[in-house]
Amino acid sequence: MPEASPPPPPAAPLPSPRRAERPTIHLRVPGDRRHLFFFRKMVRKPERFIEAGALVNVVDRSGAAVGCGFYNPRSEVAVRMLGPAEEGLIEQRLRDAVEFRASLGIEATAYRVCHSEGDGLSGLIVDRYADVHSVELFSLGMFRQLDVVSRFFPNAYVHADERTQRLEGFRLPPQPAPRPVVVEEHGVRFSVDFERGHKTGFFCDQRENRRLVAELSRGKDLLDLCCYTGGFAVSAAKAGARRVVAVDLDEEALETAGENARLNRVKPEFLHQNLFDFLRNSREAFDVVVLDPPKLAREKSELGKARAGYFDMNRLAARVVKPGGVLVTCSCSGLVGEEEFLRIVRDASERELRTFRVTGAGPDHPVSSLYPEGRYLKVVYSRVV
Repeated sequence: MPEASPPPPPAAPLPSPRRAERPTIHLRVPGDRRHLFFFRKMVRKPERFIEAGALVNVVDRSGAAVGCGFYNPRSEVAVRMLGPAEEGLIEQRLRDAVEFRASLGIEATAYRVCHSEGDGLSGLIVDRYADVHSVELFSLGMFRQLDVVSRFFPNAYVHADERTQRLEGFRLPPQPAPRPVVVEEHGVRFSVDFERGHKTGFFCDQRENRRLVAELSRGKDLLDLCCYTGGFAVSAAKAGARRVVAVDLDEEALETAGENARLNRVKPEFLHQNLFDFLRNSREAFDVVVLDPPKLAREKSELGKARAGYFDMNRLAARVVKPGGVLVTCSCSGLVGEEEFLRIVRDASERELRTFRVTGAGPDHPVSSLYPEGRYLKVVYSRVV
């Protein structure tokens, strides 16, 4: 079983601004909010100009020091807290993140190196795929810290989606995507296409769930809905599933899924089809059904549509599970909490569900108690009676 290659040596620290040189932001609220975000209405307008994206000291309405964070008056999240107002904080957090992953002994060459708020680095995601570091930015503050990040991850592939760049107020210069690489987890190989892939190139957050589903599927029939590049399908086929059917509407993703199948010398049946049409027209049932749709709610205004989508998908998916079979259903919408998602899944099924496991992302995706939204991935395993 391959182990992740050792992380790059920590870079020499860059000089950080002295605390006294940092501008100060005053809150309108107490500093004991127990959350890492302070929204615009919670922040006083500074008397002197402070550049958007600056690292600032933060004090609450009583004048008590809260710590330091990124300030962006353009964003709805005006202050993203990082921690104590000390020198070299970002560099130390990056070191800690790298060292923590090395301590986990992950049996894969694809894993998350930095999980934003879960590593005290709000707005920064770093995934490692073989020798490539894929860096995704979610805040102007982290965009302005790219020189520091680049010291830790030389030749990283840096990107941010258009929506984030527009809302946060930055623009990344064009950067060619790296060539595809092959990674391995639990004995299964996957091709990661950075140009065509979603997010940072691959969903390493489902690594442990792919292994669990593969174990459940030995000698059985598996249906993988929203299969993307075939993670669950290929893992199950390699583990000895009797038959694997995988459905997705993304043609490019299915091309990569076919390549992944060839890499592992397995032959799942990939179907380019809308999952609703497939499920409504299906005349067969499966021992294991995996439903792993893309994020359905990126902002609160989309929650109603997302809830309805999860309800409809799960109702149809439960119908094609054999009696006594297993439904594995997922949500990666952070705005839909675990209790709400469990309720939707329970209410959607016309048959009794006996839930026996609820999981999320692997240990390389830590969650801060001050940012519970970081536990975005929910995976529910249920027997369908």
